[in-house]
Amino acid sequence: MANTLFSTLSRISPAHISNQYTTAAKDVPTGALVKGEKQGIKVYDDLDSLTEDYESYTPAWKKARAYFKANGEAASLAVVTFAETDSKKAPAPANVKATPANDGAKVTADVVTAMADSDLSADAIAAVTALKKYYFAGPQFWFLVDFDSEVANAISNFVEKQNTGIFLAYSTDATQLQAFTANKKTYPMTLPAVDDTNAEIQDTYNNVFDAAFAGAMYGRRPHSAVKYAIGDLPYTQPQDRYDFTPDDMAELEKYNIATYAYVLDAPRLTSSRMAAEGFHLDTILGWDWIQNEVHARLANLFVQSADQGIPYDEVGFDSIIGVIKGVFIDAGDLDIIAPIRDTNGNETLLSKLSQTWSTA
Repeated sequence: MANTLFSTLSRISPAHISNQYTTAAKDVPTGALVKGEKQGIKVYDDLDSLTEDYESYTPAWKKARAYFKANGEAASLAVVTFAETDSKKAPAPANVKATPANDGAKVTADVVTAMADSDLSADAIAAVTALKKYYFAGPQFWFLVDFDSEVANAISNFVEKQNTGIFLAYSTDATQLQAFTANKKTYPMTLPAVDDTNAEIQDTYNNVFDAAFAGAMYGRRPHSAVKYAIGDLPYTQPQDRYDFTPDDMAELEKYNIATYAYVLDAPRLTSSRMAAEGFHLDTILGWDWIQNEVHARLANLFVQSADQGIPYDEVGFDSIIGVIKGVFIDAGDLDIIAPIRDTNGNETLLSKLSQTWSTA
């Protein structure tokens, strides 16, 4: 959209300038967007602290419970509240004119901006306004507490313009996710709806796939997390998965909608792709780091071997392969690439790399 609401944010602003620095006790990798009475942000370290503001079994509490259980309360959750009244306080559109038009009417903004804003609901404008204000509060993953198609679409379009961050668009209705196919930084997710009005069901499964996924992925960079095996997520049981026919799977794949299914005994996402084609900025940076590090370490190897040279035999080849292998191992340690897991959920990155390079 051609207006000031949808624009790329810069990390450099007066809000980030300080001569005093403090280190947060916990990481805040995830942000939850919830509709409320007033715009604001609050960070919760555990479910007990969130229960002071949100009653048990409310939508926000349910998703927070899944999030904290998935990460063992190792990561905090930022809850960003948006309200319709806040959207009226948003900065005025660009291109404001102080002089009257030819017909005497005062022009307050250009027609393009006004038309673009009119396409958004009040809730959508409020959500993006709040997200824009708190986008650099720490979260790399964002999800909606209560899914709304118009709000989700606005958030998706906003996140798409940024250089970091992923929006987890979760709905129990897969058809509602088809609008996100053009946005590569939105991750559409679906699972069948479950009636959780029964108390026993509430403590077993409560339609919180996005929050549970974000909780399990805490600390991982977005491009790495979406390729990662789910593991033992709370509230996702084998019997909850879809029973896909080939036609069903083809339809979901067409829109890059992710669900989860079991590969042997390990639950995994059915797709590791973002919506649409393209790559998250972190992926590009990861590639650059690997390539640059390989070049630098190989150059250093040749410099160190300048006197005796690198022999054109198995010893010489192994020395070069060892340098390249070391870069990939370090990339795994730095979370630039996701580790491979076996059917038991154990990481097999080192053994897999060793196997790959030993057969190279």
